[in-house]
Amino acid sequence: MNCSCEVIINKPVQEVWDYANNPDNLKLWLNDFVRYEHLTGDMSAPKIGDTSKHTYDQNGKEFTMTEEIVAYNPPHHIKLFMTSKWFDMDIVNDLEEVSPNQTKLLATADTVRTSLMMKVMMLFMSNAKMQKDHESQIHKLKELIEAQ
Repeated sequence: MNCSCEVIINKPVQEVWDYANNPDNLKLWLNDFVRYEHLTGDMSAPKIGDTSKHTYDQNGKEFTMTEEIVAYNPPHHIKLFMTSKWFDMDIVNDLEEVSPNQTKLLATADTVRTSLMMKVMMLFMSNAKMQKDHESQIHKLKELIEAQ
């Protein structure tokens, strides 16, 4: 599954970067997000190799994903590798200054590995629904940033 969404956010690139990469804001725009736990590295100076744990609630059952920063070029690019027992994903956010008060955000989420059970479940999941959910999250992020 590959999902992608591009939006123009009416805020400067640094403000978009700061909001999107603040763990305290994740619960406001990520579907089913429950909590963030920092694992390694300095939270005030993130770098490649730093890790954290994200917990989500899927129909009353919690599951966790470990996040590792694999590319980091603030305020323009971040690539995260998310792992769980069910699947792994590459998450990439690219930000480009369109004007001093406008930022283009291209957010992608690509599944790179799935367990056998997840492959069976994906037979019944709509790629279109996954794309729609991804777009919904990114549009929610846009609304929250612009409301500041």
